[in-house]
Amino acid sequence: MTKIIFAMYNPETDCVEVSLNENTHVSFNCQKCNASVRLNEPSDIAYLTRLAREEPGLYAKLASKDGGLQGYVEAMGEFN
Repeated sequence: MTKIIFAMYNPETDCVEVSLNENTHVSFNCQKCNASVRLNEPSDIAYLTRLAREEPGLYAKLASKDGGLQGYVEAMGEFN
């Protein structure tokens, strides 16, 4: 797995911007990534919004895996 050097949420573009090294930068469009997640409750989107803003590195890791964000939302739903 590739190591994330730096990650931040950009509220102007609603993207998580990630640097993998000096030359490799990746952007995760949160609207597009979140659209693939099935929500049990409409308010469950708050889990993903908070994750992107407070833990952008983890958001990027989960968004890059098949079912990663879905699993996160389901796990958070179990706690609440």
